[in-house]
Amino acid sequence: MSASRIVLLRHGQTDFNVARRFQGRIDQPLNEAGRSQAAGAAGVLVSRLCEPSAEVGMIAAEDGRSYDDGGVRIVSSPLGRAVDTARIVARVFDIAGYPCEGPQLDDRLTERYYGTFEGKTYEEIAREQPEAYAQYRAYGECDLAEVERSEVVGERVRDAVLEAARLCRDDQSLIVVSHGSAIARGIVSLLGLDPAVFNGLRGVDNCHWSELVPVGMSTSKSAAVSGWRLASHNIGSREDILGA
Repeated sequence: MSASRIVLLRHGQTDFNVARRFQGRIDQPLNEAGRSQAAGAAGVLVSRLCEPSAEVGMIAAEDGRSYDDGGVRIVSSPLGRAVDTARIVARVFDIAGYPCEGPQLDDRLTERYYGTFEGKTYEEIAREQPEAYAQYRAYGECDLAEVERSEVVGERVRDAVLEAARLCRDDQSLIVVSHGSAIARGIVSLLGLDPAVFNGLRGVDNCHWSELVPVGMSTSKSAAVSGWRLASHNIGSREDILGA
């Protein structure tokens, strides 16, 4: 038993996103735009995951089924902006008449801890903590500000996702609702790479998502570590809606 597909969805917009403030573990709620984004993303995911499509070509499903009869299972970060997004998504699936389990909460899916940067803008950090700011801009890591290490974030998100995927049936998709930094580092770890070294994957925007599919017959040793391959990245219902 394992999910047929993994969708890693970032939460909707908050006022901190608009102000470009580091959120981290600060429990900011969705704003009105964020709630609208969540509903819009959910509508696209219903069609994408649970309804027949015109998928063709060599990478189309071998059995001809391009959707999941068993619906979806949702797991989420416990932070309010993620939980509210997950609940909106679950409600849209329910209204559409498709099976939906969850959301279930997992602390390992919470956002990266940004230490003394949390609640501040880049400009404020540069002015108040110039040494820490320089370290973070140079390396993406910052022990001076007690920022959580990238590899730690990636490993905990990876472990949570793989555990949730194993609990899914073969006819279910897994939707993981989390945060920008956590999702990016989790994906890198799921691909068998070290997020402290590999920085080639940008974070996802508000209510955009990335999809992973089973490796199958691939001979890629790194991808085979977790058994998943990145099929699409940072897609959403509207490409002009960007996060911060």
